[in-house]
Formats: sequence, structure tokens, C-alpha cells
Amino acid sequence: MMEDAPQAPARNIGLWVGLGCLGVLVLSCCLLTFWAQSYGWRLILGQDDETKIWASRVILVGALEGTRTTCGDGVISEDTLPWFHPDMPSEARNRACSLDEAALQALSSPEAATVTPLTQTERADLAVRFGMDPTLCFQHATDDTSAIGCFDAEGGPGTIPYQIIELTLDRQ
Repeated sequence: MMEDAPQAPARNIGLWVGLGCLGVLVLSCCLLTFWAQSYGWRLILGQDDETKIWASRVILVGALEGTRTTCGDGVISEDTLPWFHPDMPSEARNRACSLDEAALQALSSPEAATVTPLTQTERADLAVRFGMDPTLCFQHATDDTSAIGCFDAEGGPGTIPYQIIELTLDRQ
């Protein structure tokens, strides 16, 4: 009777193909992120108000949700400070810690939240006080939450091209 000869380990080509595809996907995401930060915001800022409103809503809710998850003892993490204008009082920034999932859902819903260009409100002077262009600022409001976010067309590379300049909560 013949003994079975040791067989060469099977080559797992599927694993290598999968790892190669994953590498290409990660590289593509990195390049897309770089492009969006460098050029995408300029493209959005050149669009009509509806596109800017949509982008402002997405960015604002994402920033507030990310900020809320970093809160410790009612204070936001220093990592999330770039989402807020540096001149915004800390107590106003820390209100993000009080937001719950329902408030964020309402802000993200076009049916539950109104979004108004700041130039169409009586609050345009607020943007000017913060050194922001009022035509690039939007007030997002629900029954119990109000936030004003502005695109920063002058922001350089490596900066977040959007800043929150006001956050108020009417509920207690």
C-alpha cells in the first residue's frame, strides 16, 4: 500500500484577489476624500441654493452626530472643535451633547426641519460677526432645535470647509 505523498498547500487565489480588490477600494476612497476636500466643496458652492441646502443638512447632521458621540460629562471632545467656529461660546458648542437621536433625525428630515438661507432671515448679521459670508450660511430649524452652519469658501487645505456658528435647544 502506498502512503499518501504530502501535497503542496493549496493556493488560495480568491483570498489574494479579494485583498487586491480591498486595497483598490481603500485607495479609491482615500483619493475621493482628498478630491472632495480639495475641489468638491468648490463645486458645491457654485451650485444653486437647493444643492447647498442639501449639503449643509448632510454636513450639519453628520457633524452634530459625531460631536455628540464624543461628549464626556456634557463637554464636547477637542477633536470635534473644528466643526464649530472658534468664536462660538463653549456653552453653545456643548449643547451638542444634549442632542438625542430624535433631534438629529428631525434635523436630517426635509419634512421635519426647515432650512433657510441666512440672507432670507433677520440673522445675517450673525454670520458677519463671525466673519462668515451670509450667502453661504443656512439656518436649520425644528420645533425644538435650531442651528446655523456656514460654508467657509476661504478655508485652506486641511481645514473643514463648514462651521457651525450657532446651536440652540428650545426644549428643557
